[in-house]
Amino acid sequence: MSIVVFILVVFSCFKKPILGLALLLQTNIIRGVLKIDYVDPCFGCPNEPDIFLGMVMPLVGFSLILIRSDFVKKEIKYPIDVADFYFFSLLVVLLFTSAYAYDTAAALGVFFKFLFLSFAFFFTSKIVIANSSEPKRLIGLFLLCSYWLSILFGIIASILYVQKGYGQGYWRLTIPGVHPIPYSQLIGLGAIASFLIFVTNGAYFNIKSKFRLNFNKIILPFLLIVLFATNTRGVMVSFFAFVLFYIVLSKVKIKKSVLYISGSVVGLILFLAIAYIDFDVLFERLFSSYTKKSTSDRFIAYYDSLQLFINHPFGIGSEAFQHFSILPYPHNYFLELIAQYGIFGLALAILLALVLLYMFFITIRLKKRDNTIVILFCLVLYFLIEAMFSFTIWMHKGLCLTMGFFMAYFYIYKTKKVNL
Repeated sequence: MSIVVFILVVFSCFKKPILGLALLLQTNIIRGVLKIDYVDPCFGCPNEPDIFLGMVMPLVGFSLILIRSDFVKKEIKYPIDVADFYFFSLLVVLLFTSAYAYDTAAALGVFFKFLFLSFAFFFTSKIVIANSSEPKRLIGLFLLCSYWLSILFGIIASILYVQKGYGQGYWRLTIPGVHPIPYSQLIGLGAIASFLIFVTNGAYFNIKSKFRLNFNKIILPFLLIVLFATNTRGVMVSFFAFVLFYIVLSKVKIKKSVLYISGSVVGLILFLAIAYIDFDVLFERLFSSYTKKSTSDRFIAYYDSLQLFINHPFGIGSEAFQHFSILPYPHNYFLELIAQYGIFGLALAILLALVLLYMFFITIRLKKRDNTIVILFCLVLYFLIEAMFSFTIWMHKGLCLTMGFFMAYFYIYKTKKVNL
């Protein structure tokens, strides 16, 4: 099955690069599905690393996407911008600080992971969009692919949990063997696509079928329930931040009758589902003693990050935080930069903030003329906010990918290469 999945994914990368990117972003979950023990699934048991699907498949996939671009284009365009400067600077810092890192081998490992498994998403996504004659359609396809993946994996996890997981006392819904955070990110991304279908009445995705539009009104509450059941606070905040920023920036208009009727139906389904599933199951982690300890541990890690910056002005290198604090990493993108890379990390944090501010001003300027730029900026925010709560630096694949989408789309917009 691993070989079959490998062939299907890399074939998608060559045939439909945008769908290949959507699949590669969910590699962790896809390989997790293959390893489920359907007779006795263990939700709290992490899967062992899989080099074949976890590293070889993405590298082959990225390569085929680039080869495909070379086949269909006489000249591949790659616009250099401020985001490239940030990522290039980050790569230099990762490599340079590994020379004096607490653990040089581990630090070099992070450099190569970031280069091939994170930066590769930024680089490849820019090429795919910048060389497209239909960038808006491709972004819609990416979201729709994530939408259907979230439905599929949401159903699988829910069925397995109802059948086997509840009795294990495990209170975070996910695919057995898969960490809840990447799973929750996919569900949140699918919920975002579902939300966009709802508020645009299918127009953004060119969906005209009433059946599909009504079907989505059932899917949206389903995905929200699954999202709550993952008990992943960062992704919940990220999703609602996306909704809030999108509504404010796009000034979306919905008929009152549609809003009231659809909102009532969605609200009723959510209420009945939560009541049936049990409030404690869905929200236990948010209010449990474990949460209090998790929160206090993170505040300690935040304090340790600042102390490391003061005591080690040139940084301690990648993967070294775990030797100085109670947590393996700070659970905050900016604090991780300054804690592990000192003044170099501070410069990177300021540079990233300036890049994000640049994106924000672009969005403000173009929001009335192009809804896609608003969606892309909100997607960057979705992954960025989650980066403030969890993961370590090389794991922020979604942030790298959406920044690539945004900058490539803006390049097409300002050069007027195609009609958007």
